[in-house]
Amino acid sequence: MDNIHRGSSPRPRTVFHGPLFVSCLTYELTRRVGVERSGGVFVQMVRAPDSNALPAARTVARLTQLGAELDLFHGVSSCLPKARSRAAAAAFASGAAYWLMCDDDVEAPTATLVDLINAAGPPSEARISVLPCLVRGSAQRTNCEFRGESRLNAEASAWVRPVSLAGCGLMVVTRAALERLFAVYREELGFTDDDGQGRVALFNMLLEPPRWYGEDYSFCRRADRAGVPIDALVQGVSTHDGQDLDLDSLR
Repeated sequence: MDNIHRGSSPRPRTVFHGPLFVSCLTYELTRRVGVERSGGVFVQMVRAPDSNALPAARTVARLTQLGAELDLFHGVSSCLPKARSRAAAAAFASGAAYWLMCDDDVEAPTATLVDLINAAGPPSEARISVLPCLVRGSAQRTNCEFRGESRLNAEASAWVRPVSLAGCGLMVVTRAALERLFAVYREELGFTDDDGQGRVALFNMLLEPPRWYGEDYSFCRRADRAGVPIDALVQGVSTHDGQDLDLDSLR
């Protein structure tokens, strides 16, 4: 885990408070350079991002330019539910105000990132915000299942729309939401990991016939059951695997 800071630069308006814990799963980079080098190479990309850097590295670099305290967690696993659950455990242990998940092929401009964090609300409120993205290879289908009309979040000055399920390509979980999830599911989903540490399998895949949810949708199902609302940001721009999405079109 790395502490990354950046010098002063022009910044958009921010209202969120407290440190960020950012987790990135660097599968593509690990494929390129190997597991031993991937962590160091990713940090270098964050510190000096260019057109060849991973989208996630450019996203983290934009976050550092906001001047916020930021802890970076990067890793991979042959089991995606376990990798995400390990990131959740690290975020919980960090005590950070917000946990931001970012997959290696997702990015957003700085203003959209700020809106996404602000839309989650203060760390003391159990809420989640998610960035809708186009599903890889589709020009229309997104990674969100909406369940209501859009509304203006006045405190965040951002348009949001409630969702029942969403992908975790770029998602923000408040401290209160993370604490509630661990409290609710620790007994049911607690496990001893390969390193001997106790963790909670928040991303274990759910089979609820006739649906079998992936690890990200399973996390959202558990959040919903625990009374943690999820709002999608519907203003700004997202990019997934090179595909841009105008979020205003989802209102």
